[in-house]
Amino acid sequence: MSDKLYLIDGYALVYRSYFAFIRAPLFNPAGKNSSAVFGFFRTLLSITRNYNPENLAVIFDSAKPTFRHEKYPEYKANREKAPQDLHAQIPVIKEILDAMQISRIEQEGVEADDIIASYAVSARLSGIGCTIVSGDKDLMQLVGGPVTALLPDKSGGYIEYGPEEVTEKWGVPPEKILDYLSLTGDQSDNVPGVKGIGPKGAVGLLEKYGSLDGIYENLDKLTPRQREIFTTEKETAYLSRDLITLKTDLSGLPDVSELKLKAYDGEQVASLFLREGAGSLAEMVGGSEAVAEQKGHDSFSAESADYSTVTSIEALERLKDAILHAGTFALDVETDSVDPMQAVLAGISVSVKKAQGWYIPLKCTGVSCLVEDTVKAFVAEILGNEKFLWVGQNLKYDYKVLRNWGITEINCGIFDTMVAAWLLDSTANTYGMDTLAERFLGYTTIHFNDVVPKGGTFQDVELQKACEYAVEDADITLRLFDLFKEELKKEGLESTFNDIEMPVLKILAEMEIAGIGLNGKSLKEYGIRLGKDLDAIQGQIYSLCGKEFNINSTKQLQQVLFEDRKLTPVKKTKTGYSTDTGVLQQLASEDPVPELILKHRGLAKLKSTYVDTLPEQINPTTGRIHTSFQLTGTATGRLASKNPNLQNIPVKDEAGREIRRAFIPAEGHCFLSADYAQIELVVFAHLSKDKNLAGAFVEGRDIHRQTASLIFGVSEDEVSPEQRRVAKTINFGVIYGMSPFRLSNELRIPRGDAARFIDAYFTQYAGVKDFIDRIVKETEKSGTVSTMMGHRRTVPGINSRNKTEKAGAERIAVNTPVQGSAADIVKQAMINLSRALKEENYKAKLILQVHDELILEVPENEKEAVSALVLETMQNAVKLSVPLKVSLETGDSWGSVH
Repeated sequence: MSDKLYLIDGYALVYRSYFAFIRAPLFNPAGKNSSAVFGFFRTLLSITRNYNPENLAVIFDSAKPTFRHEKYPEYKANREKAPQDLHAQIPVIKEILDAMQISRIEQEGVEADDIIASYAVSARLSGIGCTIVSGDKDLMQLVGGPVTALLPDKSGGYIEYGPEEVTEKWGVPPEKILDYLSLTGDQSDNVPGVKGIGPKGAVGLLEKYGSLDGIYENLDKLTPRQREIFTTEKETAYLSRDLITLKTDLSGLPDVSELKLKAYDGEQVASLFLREGAGSLAEMVGGSEAVAEQKGHDSFSAESADYSTVTSIEALERLKDAILHAGTFALDVETDSVDPMQAVLAGISVSVKKAQGWYIPLKCTGVSCLVEDTVKAFVAEILGNEKFLWVGQNLKYDYKVLRNWGITEINCGIFDTMVAAWLLDSTANTYGMDTLAERFLGYTTIHFNDVVPKGGTFQDVELQKACEYAVEDADITLRLFDLFKEELKKEGLESTFNDIEMPVLKILAEMEIAGIGLNGKSLKEYGIRLGKDLDAIQGQIYSLCGKEFNINSTKQLQQVLFEDRKLTPVKKTKTGYSTDTGVLQQLASEDPVPELILKHRGLAKLKSTYVDTLPEQINPTTGRIHTSFQLTGTATGRLASKNPNLQNIPVKDEAGREIRRAFIPAEGHCFLSADYAQIELVVFAHLSKDKNLAGAFVEGRDIHRQTASLIFGVSEDEVSPEQRRVAKTINFGVIYGMSPFRLSNELRIPRGDAARFIDAYFTQYAGVKDFIDRIVKETEKSGTVSTMMGHRRTVPGINSRNKTEKAGAERIAVNTPVQGSAADIVKQAMINLSRALKEENYKAKLILQVHDELILEVPENEKEAVSALVLETMQNAVKLSVPLKVSLETGDSWGSVH
């Protein structure tokens, strides 16, 4: 046990903990943000465990202004107001600190820094070791002798700083930090410093003259420019020093002897952690009974839960009765493959209430299972009942497995907890069940690899273990459902979830099951031709460069471009000058080699990603390609395609068209492509209510020609192809917050011209500028932005003081309602179209969605009727102030409809 005094800068740790999880916040079981609580106490417990202090206190700032605010009203005026969900966690943190009997100290009208300084100086005089836990530069002036500091590092831990470390980091020893900050200022506290003096200059001046006073005593030795700066800035320099000077003689503070860490009731503290969803912290404080109690209610262990296997008709009947009584059930399948189109069903788990569930094994070594047709009839009965609600995690996988197993009608309602979690927070990194269980229920699940033997499948797992693992999945899913359904209702997302996302999930499942035909032979033949083209391009590159080299080697390419060919470097990386795509595009204007490299890269990527790979992905049973669409793949709500990604095949170049030509319909069918024309600009016109922008769509004019006419000051008849190209780039670029710098790069025009074009655009489309400004302001207030149909996205950096981060957040704020609303419209069109096709008993079916385009496989004898139905349905999917236009094409391959 160390007799050192540890002083924790409370608010600094609160803020750091909150923002560490800003992209994927943690929530307690009540659905409230608990990131700051979790991060704060994870750090606190880490410090007590790793350093074993005897004395520790958490120091908080006063809520009221201090003497620094009186001296300089702008002090800390640049700080954004704490987010409401951060502010709400501070009382919780204080409550738990009190339960842990940890001293927390604050004085009215006094900053935490001054309290820390008073203790640090007192400790030094008493010869007691003192460690300050804070990243605040001001406090580094206290380091020395027995006083050290723990500063956060990038890995999430802390590094101990003594005088040497302070000197190495800031260039001056602790005793000169006061003068250093008086010169440089402190942006975080809005301390002005001396204008024109940066960190490097401050270090140099202090090395020469020792202190701020020393500088003013030697004004005659400064350069003329420095002399002018310091003469002008003298008042500000000394004001800054006054603001940074710490009070070290505060009275009324508890004696160090009162700051000893005391024993606390681990069960009480654990129960508070469990309330906040921090199960791992509850275990760290030794709250075994509290944790066990939660496990009795919210855990999934076989010992505390009622999990049973179903291997008899009588048990199956009891399960059916439980489902009939509950109406809502979680159902999860266990298989031998992650590919639902080839997976063999090993068992099914069901839960209808917490801590209760059943496992129906279908394939389990050494177990007499029910006849498969009996189980299939049972599943068909409950999934076919419109009155029931099926809850699942990544439910589309289970849906496809069961459809392929022979369940032809799934009429019950569905609730996917993964999609619900995404809808509530579309910026999280992952929505897997293990993560959701930890994040929302404070529980660590049984992992697949801990149950299934290496090289084995689920049917090799011993029955009891299989039951425990499988039913845990269903049990957790049902608990997440109970939490998310209330959150969706509270956040006003219930309709979006039930009326848009869940119907689309079923449609996507059916599309994925249907798949799309592929002529693998023709694609392999094209691969041979493509290989020859790549060899030819490579030969051109070698000829121009006068030597052979590895085109894919960054190092060799750097030498060829920047040493041999003397091209102008654009940006530097750790390994030399960059040769990324953006750089090569810029260099292409001064030399032919970069353009050939780009062409080679593009074709090589298409060959490896599609031409060589797609034939290997043809399903051996169906003879078709089955992609997977992700509802949770983007923050805007756009669908994402994977395994394989069929949305990224290029449309405009010949190589992309050649690949698409290999996709073919079933015999006697054709492909029908229905593509929304300029849907994002249409949505932009509707949302912005700009008269010029909306007018072009209402009157059916060429929007790019109109924009060119307005910004170049010529009639529409006089607009040149180049002027239209510029206007088209700006029209779409504005949606994505395109800067003059990016526009100049994209069009290869001077930046001044690019800036004038954008200014002219906003002059002619003033409503667009008003819309952008309004969206940004609203997002700054709420921290979120929403689409027309209610999808909400958190925009973390919208109030950032970092200009780059702020600009990026503003682009997200403007783009999300446009791109997200366009995605909403496409989803609504899919729902309406699927319903219409079913009502009219057409055999045509949706098979692909590529952003704004829907691809249908249509019997030849339905082509005309279905085309008319598709046009009518899609153009009236939603009602906007400007018309939605759809272009239709049919063909005998995907490539022939573009």
